Amino acid sequence: MPALIWAIAGVACLLAELLTLTFVLLYFGLGGIAAAGAALVGVPLAGQVGVFAVVALGLLALTRRPLLRLIQPGSPTAMNVHALIGKRGIVTIPVSNDASTGQVRIGTEFWTARNASDDARALAPGDHVEVVEVSGVTARVRRIEVEPEPGAG
Repeated sequence: MPALIWAIAGVACLLAELLTLTFVLLYFGLGGIAAAGAALVGVPLAGQVGVFAVVALGLLALTRRPLLRLIQPGSPTAMNVHALIGKRGIVTIPVSNDASTGQVRIGTEFWTARNASDDARALAPGDHVEVVEVSGVTARVRRIEVEPEPGAG
């Protein structure tokens, strides 16, 4: 009878895992099935609980992260200000670290800007820049050379 209860609980966890895909109930299902096997060979209830705990928690600790990496490969998508790093923009207000001035347009947004290199010359309006880092609401930028488009002036 205990083997049947463990097996039903294990299968229920496995079925619930199919609905959630969190890769947690999977391990409790496997632990329940292992405990059912232990019950079938005559292991006392305390031993069955031990088998359940060791299998479920052991597999959870050892395999969940690698399994998630396998299922969801790739690095997380940069969001918010971190998504600005590497973006290009145009200086709209002269960028000078000494005068604490500067603004750049990146896409349709305007950002307060400072030169990424403290000893670099000021950047003039119209200069093309690339965001190196973001500190608070200030973009740290460096000047870049942009090739003119073919057929332009």
